[in-house]
Amino acid sequence: MEKNAIEIKVAKNRLKAWIELIDSELLEEVRTNDLIKLLEKEKIQKELIHFDEANWKQSLQEKQQLVIAEGTPAVNGVDGYIDWKLSLDAELSEQEKSSFRDVKKIPSVTAETLLAEVIPPTEGKSGIDVYGNIVKQQKGRKVSTKAGQNVEFNEETRNFIAKKDGKLSVTDKLIQVFDMYELSGDVTLETGNIDFVGSVYIRGNVPAGYTVKAQGDIHVLGIVEAAYLKAGGNIVINGGVSGMDKAVIQADGDVRISYINQSSVESGNNLIVSKSILHSQCVAQESILCENGSIIGGTCSAGRQILVNTVGNFANTKTELALGINKNKRERLEYLKKEIDKLLNNKTKLKTLGNQLQDKKERIGLNAKERIMLLKQRNMYEKVIEQINEMEEEMDEMQFSIGNYTDMEVIVKGKAFDNVLLIFGKYSRKLDREFKYFKSYLKEMEIVIDSL
Repeated sequence: MEKNAIEIKVAKNRLKAWIELIDSELLEEVRTNDLIKLLEKEKIQKELIHFDEANWKQSLQEKQQLVIAEGTPAVNGVDGYIDWKLSLDAELSEQEKSSFRDVKKIPSVTAETLLAEVIPPTEGKSGIDVYGNIVKQQKGRKVSTKAGQNVEFNEETRNFIAKKDGKLSVTDKLIQVFDMYELSGDVTLETGNIDFVGSVYIRGNVPAGYTVKAQGDIHVLGIVEAAYLKAGGNIVINGGVSGMDKAVIQADGDVRISYINQSSVESGNNLIVSKSILHSQCVAQESILCENGSIIGGTCSAGRQILVNTVGNFANTKTELALGINKNKRERLEYLKKEIDKLLNNKTKLKTLGNQLQDKKERIGLNAKERIMLLKQRNMYEKVIEQINEMEEEMDEMQFSIGNYTDMEVIVKGKAFDNVLLIFGKYSRKLDREFKYFKSYLKEMEIVIDSL
């Protein structure tokens, strides 16, 4: 009778249950006790049931539906973050510029300067569904940035403090203070190749054939030709790169360049280009930003976003824009999988050895050599478990970023010509005509194009 008169419905997330009116004529025959029994049959948590016993039938007649039980949604934790105590703005005001070559200022700090405070993540709070089951929350992620050279981290206050005068260099992984090597002109035979533990500031050009390496940042006011530049921090090249298919630019942080021509550029964070990228191979772990310029030929690969004005040209030069995991991340993921397999095998062997020794200890006791072996086994077993947990945590974060295409997008503010290939992980779409002013992203395993 009850089933013909009313029906219990539960939301997909199981956080709400309600009754729906099926037959109003039979509703009068349904008693409140019948409703409670029906809810018990559906295993709705008794403590979460709430309704007006005197007027529930009238409310159901009027609204056709009546919420009968509600759970509590989980509250996700908030990620930890870095609260900077000084400005990281590298832009120069017009008053600070002495010539057109002055584009960025070098942020410097003195010893004992308070740089930043780490704000820890929150745990969040679990919820409960209408069946009484726990709804797990997602805990906030810890800040992974660590203190590097000439920077100290105070565990009690969670503060980063500079321990030396120098240039502040900030990446996702490290906060460091570096001394700077400054070159007043071009890199020449007189200077030779440069390999410096701090940051390098070159007021001239870097000709073909030279190498410039820095553990900090590299700033070149002039042009870089077919040279090799590698920085542990950021790279800024005011004049651009004319690589002749031989230039290689690599930075763990951001790369800022006016133009890139026939070069290979890799950025551990963002690649920012003010003019154009021509026939080059560019990789950015985060985004490639060429908002007012063009990308013609070659391949540009980014982990999150590619923003460009024009892609391709009237000659329909093949141009690839790729989003998703790159070669370096794939290799790291494969390495982690193999190492975890090895550690799990070691864990099994150590557990077997420990069980054997413990059993012997309980039966007849252990000699001195065996007692030492049991202590070593326990220490090694705990260390192996710790290593497995650390690697699995890193692998989980990588797999989340690999599988999460929701935030990845290509934005074209101007025009994309024919023969442009859009790639999102293993999915690809070749443009067979011109498109203007659009955003492209992956939706239900298909690359879609929407107008801006």
